[in-house]
Amino acid sequence: MRVFRQIVAVGVGAAITFSNAAQSASAQPPTQSLDSSADLNRLELGPNVRSTSNISSEPASEPEESIALNPPTSESQQPAAANSIASTPPIQPEQASKPQQAAPASPATQSAQNVAQSGTPANTVSQQPIPSGPNNVPVPNLPAPTPRGTPIESFPPVTPKGILETNPPASLEPNPNPLQFPTKPEDVRIEQTESITLQQAIDLARRNSQTLQIAQKQVEQSRSAVREQQAALYPELNFQMDASRSVTAGGELGVRAAQRRVDSQARQTGQPSTSVGQNLGSNTLNNTLQLSYDVDLFGRRNANIRAAEEQLRLRELDLERQAEQLRFDTAEVYYNLQNSDGQVAIRQASVRNAQQSLRDAEALERAGVGTRFAVLQAQANLANEQQQLSVARRDQRVAQRRLAEILNISQSANLTAADPIEQAGSWRLSLEESIVQAVKNRPELEQQLVQRDISKQQRRAILAGRLPQLSVGAAYNVLGQDPDDPNPFATRGWADGYSVRASLTWNIFDGGAAKARAKQREADMTIAESRFDQLRNQVRREVEQAYYGLESSFENIETSEAGVLQAREALRLARLRFQAGVGTQTDVIQAETDLTRAERNRLSAIITYNQGLSSLQRAVSNLPTNNLSDAP
Repeated sequence: MRVFRQIVAVGVGAAITFSNAAQSASAQPPTQSLDSSADLNRLELGPNVRSTSNISSEPASEPEESIALNPPTSESQQPAAANSIASTPPIQPEQASKPQQAAPASPATQSAQNVAQSGTPANTVSQQPIPSGPNNVPVPNLPAPTPRGTPIESFPPVTPKGILETNPPASLEPNPNPLQFPTKPEDVRIEQTESITLQQAIDLARRNSQTLQIAQKQVEQSRSAVREQQAALYPELNFQMDASRSVTAGGELGVRAAQRRVDSQARQTGQPSTSVGQNLGSNTLNNTLQLSYDVDLFGRRNANIRAAEEQLRLRELDLERQAEQLRFDTAEVYYNLQNSDGQVAIRQASVRNAQQSLRDAEALERAGVGTRFAVLQAQANLANEQQQLSVARRDQRVAQRRLAEILNISQSANLTAADPIEQAGSWRLSLEESIVQAVKNRPELEQQLVQRDISKQQRRAILAGRLPQLSVGAAYNVLGQDPDDPNPFATRGWADGYSVRASLTWNIFDGGAAKARAKQREADMTIAESRFDQLRNQVRREVEQAYYGLESSFENIETSEAGVLQAREALRLARLRFQAGVGTQTDVIQAETDLTRAERNRLSAIITYNQGLSSLQRAVSNLPTNNLSDAP
């Protein structure tokens, strides 16, 4: 009886093999054997996806092979090319205690060796077609986890000196008219797709950000306000010239009255009347040159200047803060796009796994040893995976447009992530050093100190305004008159004169208004000190939270890589058992679900680690290689 069961199992396995070979020869990619069917769950690599860790040395007879694929134009056509292994000596495990140290060897190495010893054949991946929908965006898939062998690069990486030295594509320039709005569908139709790196994205964001442009204009306003206050250090020189010609109405009435008097006398005497003349005007030219200077006896002017300078410093710090926040927001959106790309890759692999399970179930049913129930289970599982793939593609498109929005690029361009999905690096500072650097570098803390100084100078100016104010001045006047009166004794000609004055003003009593304003500034000083204390505690919490999250994510990467290897081996064994008739379709579906979960956990660990690095960099701020304090 036992021999009969073995013969049946061998016959069923041969039938499945021939069935798969026939299907592949008719319309599918190259065939695969039962031994190589487990490789379907491996995710193909694209040119912008690399392993999250280096590869340790393996025996030459059983190499760990990874597949590299170019981004396909159609998801049903994905040519594969084998990629060789880079062997490096392993490092000591004790180096993985903290994230500032070099990356340790992966604990998944033993699992990989166990898989190799269990008889897993060389990886010859057969790509299966995935149902394509409209506007599908092909993305590279996540790599297979490989054992860690060498330390990863330091973080943060060295960034280019200056602005836009990464040379982002010129086609991403936004419309020069900020008030332009689309009126036709052609204005918003996507005509090109550009692949950019994270550093290019940061450069584009700094170049195109309206927020930074507004902050820069505010800095320029504050700089002009300082110059306005500094003008009080110099005297004022004013020149005034008045030219006038006047014919008075009173003179005209006087001439008319005199003429009536002469006419009346002439009628009484019987003599002819004579003219008494006309109303004569006067031409005047008055030139005045005035020099005045406010003598600052008690420092009110210097206090106003100092307050304006501190206000300028406050705006500069705010520009610096917004530049740091923009870098963080851009990195966050970029990593979210990478995460959505990885989710699409994982769902594509899940669809391929579900397709393989459906083919196995149908082959067993045709051989007479399977059930219709197993086929229906496989069909339902495939439908669910295709639905999840559609959702992942939707999230990918949304993430692409979110990146385009924050970079403020052209309306006709779309963006994809060019950087590989891998660990960004390691953090070299300890927790204590990170906290100290954050307290030194964060512009938010210095802003509170600057705000305190502004209130202090404003209070000083208010108190100085209650004391006597002295101003001095001098004026030089040149006056010229030319009346129409022909009388040689009339006032005419040019003359000059001058005047010197000194004015002392003392507001002895103002009802307590100045004292009340000074009290307000004292309250502002106390508020700024309290906010500094509050922000200092907040900065420490942010650094500690990011640091601890970085440690956790670092450990999760190691654990998730081992989980992926174990899940792949479990799926291979479950599929072999099902094909041999000793397992169930439920076991295969559960193994596929476990593999998908393990792949998603690994992707989440990598993205979370990179986001944690970015958060820690934002919490510390102004790292030497950032070069973010310059104006864009």
